Amino acid sequence: MADEEKKGKEKATGKETDKLILDACDAYGIAWQHVYASAIDPVTGEAVIVTFGGKKVRFKKGQQVEKLPEIAITGVNPEAKKKKPITGPAKK
Repeated sequence: MADEEKKGKEKATGKETDKLILDACDAYGIAWQHVYASAIDPVTGEAVIVTFGGKKVRFKKGQQVEKLPEIAITGVNPEAKKKKPITGPAKK
């Protein structure tokens, strides 16, 4: 059992894991600056990504996925109504 865990940890490091995480970001449409945390699950070999919008996604190589909405990636709603400025040159 301990040998399997060591193999899993060795397998989950290096350039292949970085490539899998970058492939997952491309598949879901996530820019790298919006990634809060990322890792490779040593048991399943899936890339796990958490965005600043609070969305947690899993990705296996070759998997077909839908792009995430912008609010799930950034945490900012792009369709939110902008506030009326109280002061400054924008006030009319």
